[in-house]
Amino acid sequence: MKQLWAVILAAGEGKRMYSKLPKVLHPLCGKPMVEYILRSAAEQTDNILIVVGHGASQVKETLEEKWRFVLQEQQLGTGHAVMQALSYLPREGTLFVLCGDTPLIESVHLKNLLAEHKSNAATVATTNLPDPTGYGRIVRSGSNLVERIVEEKDASEEEKKITEINTGTYCFDIRLLKDYLPLLKTDNIQNEYYLTDVISLMQRDGHETGAYLIDDYRIGLGINNRVQLAEARQILQGRINRSLMLNGVSMPDPESVYTDANVVIGRDTVILPNCILEKGTVIGSGCRIGPNVHLCNTLVKDGAVVQHSVLVESIVDKDVEIGPFTYINRRKG
Repeated sequence: MKQLWAVILAAGEGKRMYSKLPKVLHPLCGKPMVEYILRSAAEQTDNILIVVGHGASQVKETLEEKWRFVLQEQQLGTGHAVMQALSYLPREGTLFVLCGDTPLIESVHLKNLLAEHKSNAATVATTNLPDPTGYGRIVRSGSNLVERIVEEKDASEEEKKITEINTGTYCFDIRLLKDYLPLLKTDNIQNEYYLTDVISLMQRDGHETGAYLIDDYRIGLGINNRVQLAEARQILQGRINRSLMLNGVSMPDPESVYTDANVVIGRDTVILPNCILEKGTVIGSGCRIGPNVHLCNTLVKDGAVVQHSVLVESIVDKDVEIGPFTYINRRKG
C-alpha cells in the first residue's frame, strides 16, 4: 500500500489580519485555527509536515512538539513552500497538500478527496462561489478533467466568469510531484512559484488531474481577514453545539451560546441563552447554566446551578447554586 503523507502550509504572514500574531495562530473556538486542519489530517495519516516561515518560532512553540516542521525562510509562493518539504517525502506515495488557514475542512472531506484521487496525478478540491473574485479559477477540459488553474491576477476576462474555484487543498502522486515541482517558474504577476502551475505541466504531458467538488462553498475557503474568521467561528460553533445537543445537552437557543471546542458537558444539562463557555470548562450532568453566564477553565459538578455569573478557574460543587450576579476569579488568588 502506498504511503500517505500530508504537508500543511503555515508559513504566511496574513497581512490582511493586521496583527502581530501569525495568521494560523489566530484563535478559533479556543484553538489556533491551524489545529483544526492538523487534526483532520492526523485522522488520515501520521506522516505530517508543517511548513513554517513567518513567526516560525511562535508557531512551533504554540503547537505540540510531536509535529515535524520544515522552514521556508523566504515566502516565494505555494509551490516554493512545498519544495521545502520534498526532501522529507518518500519517492513513492500520495500527498495531501493542505492550507493552515482552512479550519473548516474535516477528515471526511480529506477521505472523499483521497477516494476521488485514485490513479490521478493530482486531484484538487474545488467549490462553486456566488462571487469568485480573488480566487484561482478551475479550467476544465473537454473530458471534464482539470486542465489548469488560473490565478485571478493572471486570468482573462472570460476565465474570470468561471465560478468553480480552487480551495488550495490537493492530493498528489509524490513521484510525479517530485518530477514536476522543480520545473516551476516565476513568470507571473506576483513573481512567485505557483503550486497550481504543476497541474498544467502535468496535463501537458498527459497526466490527469481530477477534482473533488465540495458542495458547501464555505467549507473550503481559507481565512484571510477577521470577517472571515468570525464567519468560520459561526460555522464551527454550530458544529460544536450540535454535537453537544446530539449527546444529551439541551440548548433552547444554541445560536446565543459560545462554546469552545474542548468544553465538556454532561447529559441532561441545560445551557440557557447568552452563555460563554471557554476552554478548560467541564460541566457535569443535570446542571442548569445561564442565562448570562461566563465560565472559563471552570469545573461545575453534577446538579449545580449557575446563573447571571462569571467564574474563572473555579470549582462549583455538586448541587450548589451560584448567582445571580456572582464574580469568582481564582486566577487572581
